[in-house]
Amino acid sequence: MARSYAWIILAYAVAVVAAGITLRLLPLEDPLWMALVGDVVATVVVFGFSFGLKNSSTYDPYWSVAPLPIVLFWIQAGAGFTGRNVLALGLVCIWGIRLTANWIQRWRGLGDEDWRYVDLQRKHGRAYWAVSLSGIHLFPTLLVFLGLLPVWAATRSAEPMGWIDGLATFVVILAIAIEARSDAELRTFLGSDPGPRAFLATGLWKYSRHPNYFGEVLFWLSMIPFAIPGGFLERQPALVLAGPIAMALFFRFSCWLMDVRSLERRPEYQQIVDEVNAMVPWFPKVSGVSGTR
Repeated sequence: MARSYAWIILAYAVAVVAAGITLRLLPLEDPLWMALVGDVVATVVVFGFSFGLKNSSTYDPYWSVAPLPIVLFWIQAGAGFTGRNVLALGLVCIWGIRLTANWIQRWRGLGDEDWRYVDLQRKHGRAYWAVSLSGIHLFPTLLVFLGLLPVWAATRSAEPMGWIDGLATFVVILAIAIEARSDAELRTFLGSDPGPRAFLATGLWKYSRHPNYFGEVLFWLSMIPFAIPGGFLERQPALVLAGPIAMALFFRFSCWLMDVRSLERRPEYQQIVDEVNAMVPWFPKVSGVSGTR
């Protein structure tokens, strides 16, 4: 494991250096475009390590790690460390640290690769690494970048903090709490050696088939209010809303993908599909859903 973590740390360190050198060489001045170019360059570097290590899961922590330096860069290039910017940065840090810690707890080293990547490699053969670059690396990078645009809008404004910031903070904390609890429940379930045909239907998983995805969607939607005080939501609604909405659609598709896999492995999972909401927590349609099955 130490060797595996060393490779990950090296990959991300090289990615940061490469992004920094690129931005120094290119004649870019707009912080938005600078962050995007640096983000893409870092992603390509991480892809290079994924290819060299023959494991696309090298990219997995990028989702939760990349937003931290991006937001920090925007703050320094924007209105500075205002109350709203510090609050937004702090919330993104809490989200990113928790999600990265969850990845560390579940990752089993370079011999462990996401089953979806393995399926794609089996399906596409020699074309897999082109699929990996575009679909596994660059697409999520651009999706997260779009999701962060409300925070970028917040860093452009020096408006004083108000009740909207308080509302956004409450929703962010709620989203992180939902993710943390659902991930903890899933770890406990998997650690109990439940058997190949068992599935989780207790705790938050009793009310949602994918409560961890719901928490992630809620987090990205909660970024939107940070763009309101500066007027960006009113002046540029497409810019502010595109990312969070795309995130919601992406995770809804992911719910479907996970359900298809579960049904292929355990046909009895159809009962859960029939009775429990896919993502938004709500009471089961039939009261019989309870316990671990």
